[in-house]
Amino acid sequence: MNRKEFLTTSLGATLGVAFLPQLLACTSQRNIYNALLPLKGEVSKIRGNVSSFTNRGGTVGLLETKDSFVVIDAQFPDFIQPLIDSISHVKGKPIEFLCNTHHHGDHTAGNFAFKDLTQKIVAQKNVPELQKNAAELAKNLEKQVYANILFEDQYLIKSGGERVTAYHFGAGHTFGDAMYHFEKDNVVHMGDLMFINMIPVYRVKDGSNFRSWISVLEKAISTFDKDTLFIFGHAPDKNLTKGNLENLTEMRNFLEASADFIKKSLAEGKTTEQLTENLVVPKFEHRKAMNKDFTKTFVEGIASQL
Repeated sequence: MNRKEFLTTSLGATLGVAFLPQLLACTSQRNIYNALLPLKGEVSKIRGNVSSFTNRGGTVGLLETKDSFVVIDAQFPDFIQPLIDSISHVKGKPIEFLCNTHHHGDHTAGNFAFKDLTQKIVAQKNVPELQKNAAELAKNLEKQVYANILFEDQYLIKSGGERVTAYHFGAGHTFGDAMYHFEKDNVVHMGDLMFINMIPVYRVKDGSNFRSWISVLEKAISTFDKDTLFIFGHAPDKNLTKGNLENLTEMRNFLEASADFIKKSLAEGKTTEQLTENLVVPKFEHRKAMNKDFTKTFVEGIASQL
């Protein structure tokens, strides 16, 4: 079996489980995650040697080179394990690099599952401290494995004759957001800088800032081209975790429209509580909240930055 066939056959056979149709109707993150509990996960080909893995948590990116693997994000230990088990069946192909897009637990908790598999974990330089602070609050410091290859603005990964370039264009979703460009296949993993058809997770204390987020997306739009495919951190349907530049533009426009709408609504006398109760941004009615708490932090966060 050649390397191009592996991810759509070997991995697909091991992990391929029909995605539950009822997930499409789920509106809360808790319901989505609970519905996913029985699943072993699913690998989907993006392009060439790049695939994505969906289970519980942020979408995982996977590059198979001629002699190694590069993995982007780690979900949670139990839920990344099926992917690790499948990779281990390919003899002589180690996981050379694990990369984190940011510090949130649904992207870094699974680092623990890689602790004996790779000594090369890449992240933007702010990620370990943010991850540690979050772990202290959650009282699970002993379960953390941190990136040990840190970069400020850009970092080039070379593995198996292929190149993956990491970019940090500034704070957006968090203070440590990174996107990873698989150069040969022209695929970019955006992490949680991209939420599709959803109100994004917005935590000011973690670095969420709509103005900077807009700037980051604009830089990505100008850096990559119309042929680039993108992997997105979250979507209400795993089939929507792949997209193009138009999706980045839509996300950018949504953030701008949300800020304008919230500012106008507050000026008209509405409260953040009223907006949280029923947030519908004009022309972006398709974007739904996973739960009211996420809507609340989104509205209050943007309102505090106007």
